Amino acid sequence: MNFNFGEVLTRAGQITWKYKILWLSGIVIAVFGLLSVPISLLFNDPMSFMVSDPAEINQKMGSILLANGLILLLSIVSIPFYILGMSIPSLATRRVERGEDVLTFGGLIRDSFSYFWRVLGMYLLVWVGMFVFVMVFMACIAVLSVVTMGMGVLCAFPLFFLFIPIGILVFSLMETGMSAIIVDDLSVMDALRRAWELVKKNLGIMALMSIIIYLGAMVVGMIISIPMMIPMFSFISNIGTEPDFEAFSKIYRTMTLWMLAFSPLYAVFQGVLLTFMQSAWTLTYMRLTKSQETPVLATEANA
Repeated sequence: MNFNFGEVLTRAGQITWKYKILWLSGIVIAVFGLLSVPISLLFNDPMSFMVSDPAEINQKMGSILLANGLILLLSIVSIPFYILGMSIPSLATRRVERGEDVLTFGGLIRDSFSYFWRVLGMYLLVWVGMFVFVMVFMACIAVLSVVTMGMGVLCAFPLFFLFIPIGILVFSLMETGMSAIIVDDLSVMDALRRAWELVKKNLGIMALMSIIIYLGAMVVGMIISIPMMIPMFSFISNIGTEPDFEAFSKIYRTMTLWMLAFSPLYAVFQGVLLTFMQSAWTLTYMRLTKSQETPVLATEANA
């Protein structure tokens, strides 16, 4: 199939820039991720484990467990926001491409609830399946290692490189499955079947789109993160000198506060990135399935 990557990526960029209200989806998700930073700063100093006095470690164990518990609770609470945040840009993209009204951000949230449980179920099925696969794989490696007295691990090491194409396949399947739910209003199993058929039929397109989107996001993310890494230079300059746990702890806290100072910029970046990524995947699905009901006006497409 003749698939125009440039057209899809350009159109995703146009939607991302024109409908800036969609950035809120990624910003909210980023805020939940960033909340773990002050929790760790307040309760969980990693340098505590470097202190030689076991009594001092035991004394701080309560706050460390509290911090980890709060972060775990925060992760659970963030799941609904994550699902809605992923769904909203996809729903908006579908409406833009069909010439429908995008509505307000509140309206998009309300309408996204009709897809919430199906999107959540689809993600859970894929992630649980991937988890079981990894556990079975690691168990086989462990048994092989015991039988061969460790030599089996060396022989099986190249197999770990298979996780790269498998990861690309899984992410393509999830993104296509979510697009199938939102664009064509399919059930969880029907969406996964549709996604699997599309991925199999257009494996090269899906793989290349995954590489473009995720590799591009990683490169841009690294560039954005450079200012947040400035305090790291102080830590690197102390490597090789006599350990000073108090100085390392101070550097850690400085790095954390520096990250918090740059967190608004990072949150906006995440909002733009999430909107672009979800729009690109939804457009990819719509182009491959030709599921647009109403062609986009040429003037809007060139906006």
